[in-house]
Amino acid sequence: MYLNFRTILPFLIGTLFIILIGCNTSQEFIETDTGLKYKFYIENSTNQKVQLYDVVEIYMNYRSKDSVLYSGGSSKIPFQIVPVYPGDLMEGILMMHLNDSATFVLNTRDFFFKMMQYNEIPEHAAKSDLLFFDVKIVSISPETPSIKARRLEHEKRKDTEADRIAQYLKNNNIDIEPTKSGLLIISLIEGTGKLAKKGDDVKVHFSSYFLDGTSYISSYEKNYPVTFTVGEGTVIAGMDEALETMREGDKVKLIVPSSLAYGMVQRDNIKPYTPMIFEIELIEVK
Repeated sequence: MYLNFRTILPFLIGTLFIILIGCNTSQEFIETDTGLKYKFYIENSTNQKVQLYDVVEIYMNYRSKDSVLYSGGSSKIPFQIVPVYPGDLMEGILMMHLNDSATFVLNTRDFFFKMMQYNEIPEHAAKSDLLFFDVKIVSISPETPSIKARRLEHEKRKDTEADRIAQYLKNNNIDIEPTKSGLLIISLIEGTGKLAKKGDDVKVHFSSYFLDGTSYISSYEKNYPVTFTVGEGTVIAGMDEALETMREGDKVKLIVPSSLAYGMVQRDNIKPYTPMIFEIELIEVK
């Protein structure tokens, strides 16, 4: 199994146990060149050190400056060390040794948008600009051959995603500019109704499929449109973004990069780094 931090954390939120990370809480935080702030409570420099792609088990809390948002207690959290962006939590854990304990300070937006690939910051963390992660290393294991093979497969899909999208555009004679986020929006039908905006409840018909034309899911199959609030992260980020450009009666086709769809995590039969095609019909803005 490929142990990814993104697949684990969402199941952890809400636990109410407390762990003690260490005793010395008076020392100041140190800041790295990438902006990551940290301080160690226990540092075992002669113990085994965490290496890139190791699989670790940790105890972890994360909190705002004033309150605990998640406390893992004695639950061990396993995942593989695969950095996502400079100054992320993985960079911090790569400083650690077996049985070390430390706190790392991350920007809330960077953590949820870049590392977790959320569309919105969860409500429990939205009021805090910074998150404090209290971490203790419980075990360190080297990457197994099967985990390595899966990681390399994911990396290949990541590296080739832009080429796959470009080939789809070429094959279908599509020549349009993407939005700043990379979303491509093609108008199919122009409506004249109310313009949707963030926070509006909308009724939508949609269909989705892969670049090869294979269908994934469609509300048309059961003739049952879906209703949700724009911008709350109920749907993929690409759909939320497109809806804020649409009027009642509009129908568009979206070419959605994985960063605005299902990201780097395997979901059902959607492999990591899979771009998707969506067709959206905005029926009503409530």
